[in-house]
Amino acid sequence: MNQETDHTALIKQAEEAIGFSTSSDYEIQPTKFAEHMATDAPTLSALLKNQALTETARRYERDDQRARDEQAQFKRLSSQATWAVFAATVSAASVALFSAGSKEVADGVQLIPLCLGIISLVGGAWAALVLNRLSGGRILERWMEARAAAESDRLGYFNRLVRLVNEEHPQDPQLQLLCLEFFRRYQLTIQQRYYEGRGEQHRHSFLKTIKLSSAAAFILALGSGGIAILGAFQADLLQYAVVGILGTALATVASRREELNQDERNSERYRRTANLLSHIRERHSEVQMAVATGEAAVLAQYVAAVHEQLSLEHRQWLSETEEMDETIKSLSASLKKIKQQKPRH
Repeated sequence: MNQETDHTALIKQAEEAIGFSTSSDYEIQPTKFAEHMATDAPTLSALLKNQALTETARRYERDDQRARDEQAQFKRLSSQATWAVFAATVSAASVALFSAGSKEVADGVQLIPLCLGIISLVGGAWAALVLNRLSGGRILERWMEARAAAESDRLGYFNRLVRLVNEEHPQDPQLQLLCLEFFRRYQLTIQQRYYEGRGEQHRHSFLKTIKLSSAAAFILALGSGGIAILGAFQADLLQYAVVGILGTALATVASRREELNQDERNSERYRRTANLLSHIRERHSEVQMAVATGEAAVLAQYVAAVHEQLSLEHRQWLSETEEMDETIKSLSASLKKIKQQKPRH
């Protein structure tokens, strides 16, 4: 009984030394971990100053920042390209609409086709410029490479820490418990919150795409079907059925948005990963007691189980980048088609 009490006391001490998770934990850079732990867990802090860990932490911060920058640039440029193609498509179709009746309209209205032509020209030129930057600049590839390197560094950091503890301090359950709780707070919990939060973000983004698709379907039906019916009674209205191109273009935007964001798939995958991590964490108390009783191997097995799920999710994410690349190519094809269109007179 006294021995079990001692083990429980060791676990409690480790929990109090490391502390429990806060919403700002992700802001602490790995290179600052040793400094952050210096007061409450000095033995762990000393271990975190090991050169292998500090170098891994430094590489992670560098690669993570590079991945964030490339991701932001890719998202921004791909969104600009999508809407530029949309503007060029709609304005080009509208030029055809006004050209059909240009002789019957007032002189002031003649400016409308000119303005639409300018919009089509500028939109097409801007889309071409952005798409060239996306493909020629290898922004997507650089994002993937940087993110893969950062995730490898993140897993490597905690793997090295566990290996150092087990190899250099195999008979020190107190330090092993500190390592376990450190992993729980700064890896497992942060990853759980990330996947739960990002899953919800993707779900809400997917709902926005659904609304956009619904609006596109309504406009397409109203512009094409509705005007076509009215045209049966008044033939002059038939030319306005081209308004339906707005619905088609909007539907294309919704489709490209989903292909680039992968919201539906990511929402489901992130939710599944969060659930798997939660199931692994259910065994945390058992792992604590095992480590407290000297079963150091359990610590490594626990970390490996978590990292296996994280690695699997990351591989699935990387496999989807091919679809993003195809979307960029599809946008380029749409732009080429617009350039080949000739206004009707």
